[in-house]
Formats: sequence, C-alpha cells, structure tokens
Amino acid sequence: MNGFFGLLLEILSITGPIFIIIALGYFIRLKGILKEDSVIVLNRLAYNVGMPAIIFLSITRYKFSDIFSFDIIKIIYTTYIIVILLIFLSTYLFKTDNKTKGAIIVSTFRCNMTFMGFPIVLAAFGSLAIAKASIVIAFLIPVNIALTIIIFMMHDRNEEKVRLKKIILSLVLDPIMIAVALGIVVSYFNFILPAPMFNVLDILSGLAVPVALMSIGASFKFFHIRNNIKLLSYISFAKLILLPLVALLLCIFIFRVDGFDRNVIVILFSMPLAVMTFVMGKEYNSNSKLISSALILTTILSALTISVWLLVLRLI
Repeated sequence: MNGFFGLLLEILSITGPIFIIIALGYFIRLKGILKEDSVIVLNRLAYNVGMPAIIFLSITRYKFSDIFSFDIIKIIYTTYIIVILLIFLSTYLFKTDNKTKGAIIVSTFRCNMTFMGFPIVLAAFGSLAIAKASIVIAFLIPVNIALTIIIFMMHDRNEEKVRLKKIILSLVLDPIMIAVALGIVVSYFNFILPAPMFNVLDILSGLAVPVALMSIGASFKFFHIRNNIKLLSYISFAKLILLPLVALLLCIFIFRVDGFDRNVIVILFSMPLAVMTFVMGKEYNSNSKLISSALILTTILSALTISVWLLVLRLI
C-alpha cells in the first residue's frame, strides 16, 4: 500500500506543477495582467521561439539511431487510422449539422503534444523522451494539418478549394518542423554546436515550458460548455481514453515496442485538444464554439486522465 501511495505521489509531482502553471495563466488573464493581445503574443513566443529551441537541443543531444524507430511511426499512423475511422462512422449517430460533425472528428485526434506533451514527457521520462517526441510530432504535423483541412472542407459545402501550395509552404516554414529537421541533421552527422550557440539556445529553451503552459490557461474562456455537454463528453472520452488506449494496445500486442517508447507514445496521445485546432476551426468556418469548449474541458479533465495513464504505465 505504501508503495502504491508513493507511486501516486510521484505521478502527482509530475502532473501537479504542470496544471498549476496552466491555472496560473488563467488567473493572470482574469486579473487583467494579461490582455487578449498578450495571450496571442505568448502563444507565438512559445511556438516560434521556446519550443523550437528545446526541440532542437533535445534531438542534438542523442544519436539519430537512438531516437528514430520505424515502429513508432507505424504505431502513430495506425492509431490515427483506427480512431479517425471509428469517430467518423460514429458521427452519423449524432443528429447535428455537418460543421459540428467535422468539429467533433477533428477534436478527437488533434492532441496538444507540443505545449503540453513536451512538458509532461520531459518531467516524466527526461530529455530522451523529448527527442523521441519531436520525431513523432514531425511525422504528425503534416498529417494533422492536411486531415484537419480536408475534414473541415468535407463538412462545409460552401468552403472554397484550398491551395495546395499554401499548405506545403506553411509546413516548410513551420518553426517546429524546421527545428526537427535541423536537429536531425546535426544528430545524424554528429556535429558539435559552438558553445555560444548552445548557450543561447539553452536560454531560449527555458522559455518553452512556462510560456506554453501559461498561454494555455490564459486562452481559457468558459462559454458554451453547458449547452454542448453530451457532445463534449463524447469528445473527451474519445480523446483522453480511446486514443491513448488504442495506442497502448498497438504498442503491446501488435508492434511490441520497448517500455520507454510505449510510454512516450501513449502519453503523447493522452494529451488534450491542441490550441491550433480552434484557430483552424475559425479559419475554415467550422463550429469553433464547440472546439473552444472541447479545448477547455479536455484540458481540465486531462489533469486526472494523464495522471491515471502515467500510473497505469508505471504498473504494467
């Protein structure tokens, strides 16, 4: 019994500080210290500066052969295929408009792997987990963007055709993708970074976790949750329970990856809805109110579910 409670306290010591900082971001905005424009700046600072720095440094600390695995790529894509098909078919059971169905589907597979996933796996498993997580995200970013656009367009008859050139350009210029690509090159060829460059990136990487977490909390707006509680409950179950469960079963019974890779994959897939989903939902005329509510509710519930998944992974 003492061992179980000790393990539980260890898990809470990982997740507790993460969600306290998120709550701090919410209360700072509530008190007016942060304005609406400031929240946007925080998001951009985290995504364009802090996160690329920590991703690049994490990858360059290890040999490419130590962080890359084809089995990981197979698992993440297979998980996506299974869950998206299940959710796509299940949306026909809901008596709601097409835009809402599109919002439901996208909200179930878009995970906040960068802003929340990185801090969690770093605290739970160390810098090697960040390096492996960076590879996962590099392979998922193009799929996430393409699938999100396609699904939103399929469920909006008035949507005009999206320019393929614009999509490709956004992927090529994405700061996370650039950081991963450069990190892989440095890791693969065993380049040694000059000390001044390393120190600058190390300082910038210190921005990543607190700024990203505070920006999540600062973006919370508790509207429309009560009116969509059934749909939000469904999205929360699919995102926080079904998605990581499918990934876990694939890791154990199909691909049989080692425990460390399994843990990183499952925790990344247990993350709540990504903030970028709301931005894209507004841009592509989806039900952005439902997406915003799902973002808040899944983030709040994930304080419990992520802790449970970490506990399960420690016990199996």
